[in-house]
Amino acid sequence: MICTRTFLLFIFSILLYSCSQKPAEKIRIGILQGPSAISFVHFMDNAPSINGKQTEFVIKSDPQQIQAMLLKKELEFAILPTVMAANLYNKGLKYSMVACPVWGTLYIVSNQPTIQNIGDLAEKSISVFGQGATPDILLQYFLDKNNIDNIKIDYSLTNNNDLALALSARWIQTAVISEPMVSLLLSKDSDIHIVTKLTLQKYFDNSDKDIFVQSAFLVRNDFAENNPKLVRELCKAYAHSCNLLNENPELSARLLVKQKILPNEKVALASLPLCNIHYVAAFAIKPEIRKYLEIFLEFNPATIGGKIPDDNFVYQPQ
Repeated sequence: MICTRTFLLFIFSILLYSCSQKPAEKIRIGILQGPSAISFVHFMDNAPSINGKQTEFVIKSDPQQIQAMLLKKELEFAILPTVMAANLYNKGLKYSMVACPVWGTLYIVSNQPTIQNIGDLAEKSISVFGQGATPDILLQYFLDKNNIDNIKIDYSLTNNNDLALALSARWIQTAVISEPMVSLLLSKDSDIHIVTKLTLQKYFDNSDKDIFVQSAFLVRNDFAENNPKLVRELCKAYAHSCNLLNENPELSARLLVKQKILPNEKVALASLPLCNIHYVAAFAIKPEIRKYLEIFLEFNPATIGGKIPDDNFVYQPQ
């Protein structure tokens, strides 16, 4: 009787244990539509199993959606604008910046043949979405450094798509628009052209270093502490994906259409160089990150949480 009871308890414990086991964990990566998704296209097409864990991509259109998932610890990795990442870090979010994969995708575009260069912008109206957001602050900085006066900045439109629609319909003449929407516009309307890219590097110490650290690839701190090898392997795979975009643009264009990120290969090929995708580890560009964030500290400190993040904002590989 005792033996039977012991045996039954043993079987019950095995069943209970097996039922309580969770399926293999996934590595969840939050990605924004646009250049961030483009940077991952080779990774997504052949997502590797890393240390026995599958990667799961969560693609959102709005950074606020990624932010909400980060606050709930629903992501191990994510991409956000560097400004937003710094702001969240200063407010206590336990994520660190691993790398910058996207280096400036903002362009001033116009449908007016009389607006061909920076000087032609004087006394014009430029539409931009998000007062105090990244495009607005960088536009103000760019105009200030180029001594362009009497510019009216119009904030009446609320997103990249609305700006593109208004530009195509001739409701507005000039706007700051992000890639890949720029390439889509150029492919559909021969009158729309790039006036200039918003560039930053030449305004710092006569240096040719690019400080347009537009995007932050983030990792959750507790996850990184417990899985340093996995973080290294995933970053290696992501860097390879970014490199392949530039090394094999034809294949990349096909994959961008296959993954339904861009509508056709012609637009994809045109978009790739304008996306400025280059994976660079954050610890290697600490001065550039700081200089980039100092622009926002000068023009609107609240955008980065009122201060430059401390050194722990940048992930140090183990």
